[in-house]
Amino acid sequence: MTPRRPRLLLGLVAGASLLAGGSAMAQCVTFDPVVLSGNFDPFNPSGTTVQTLTITAHRPPAVGGKKTQEVNFIYLRRPDTPSSLTIIQTATGGPILENPPGHILDPNNTNPNEVELNFGGVGQPDVQTFTVTVTVPSGADLPAGTTDLYLDLKYYCKGTGGAAGDTGVIPNSLDVRINVLSALQASFVGPALDFGEIGNLTTAALPATPNSVKQRTGNVRVASSGPYSVALTSQNQFRMTYPGGSLATTNQRIPYVLDFLGQSKTTASPTFATVTCQRAGLTGQYLAVTPTLLEGGAGKVPAPNYQDILTVTITPLAVPPASAPVACM
Repeated sequence: MTPRRPRLLLGLVAGASLLAGGSAMAQCVTFDPVVLSGNFDPFNPSGTTVQTLTITAHRPPAVGGKKTQEVNFIYLRRPDTPSSLTIIQTATGGPILENPPGHILDPNNTNPNEVELNFGGVGQPDVQTFTVTVTVPSGADLPAGTTDLYLDLKYYCKGTGGAAGDTGVIPNSLDVRINVLSALQASFVGPALDFGEIGNLTTAALPATPNSVKQRTGNVRVASSGPYSVALTSQNQFRMTYPGGSLATTNQRIPYVLDFLGQSKTTASPTFATVTCQRAGLTGQYLAVTPTLLEGGAGKVPAPNYQDILTVTITPLAVPPASAPVACM
């Protein structure tokens, strides 16, 4: 008998879309938020963002003639701070972002790895500025949209006008705002969805036939910085046929059911409802694609290949999306 090798050919189409980026109060100093200009694409291998920014610091108004005179500080990472993020004090070249608890501050010595701001006496201006170089390397797993990277502050404040010195850690002291593109990568993972030779497999025997014979599973891998939509179509409405075969003729077609993202699609119900998925992150997630035969190959017209073509369209979405995203797997 001429072999029949039903096969599903899965095509992937990936789109791309762009999306659109307080001051923190301390006991002795506050900082204005800073905004990184431009867009950050975490999938661009050359997409590292390096920008020099000016940060403005304020000391609170005098209370009873007492004010902050000098402040030494460093920034501390939070659990959600990308490990690859770096902040350098531009003037000294010293890194001022550390893992907690950070080094011990020494207000009596100049340290390139600390910022030292001297506001002066009570009558001097209450504003100081300093510059930093912020680096967000390509591959940082940040969510799409306007993302705020909050940093804690470890400080030593020296007072004037009789104000006592103060030390401590202030949560969320600095807000670094970055605009992350909604982008994704998609690919099919696993062997081809090929059922092999089924010329001797009858439809009546399918219920007792092992899944290893009548079913195949592959995965669509998606990595994304933001939510995304998934749509699916079948060229032959979930039936396989051979080149030149007729889908209208019973012995020239082999129907199957496709399970994908919680939906079971057949010729009787061929319309796949588009699904809006939560962000997959840069590590990615796998969406199982599982076709199962509804008829065997016995009695069908002999042909080298019966096949159908599935097209999965995966599109990154703006944030927030029009419909609420769900967890997809």
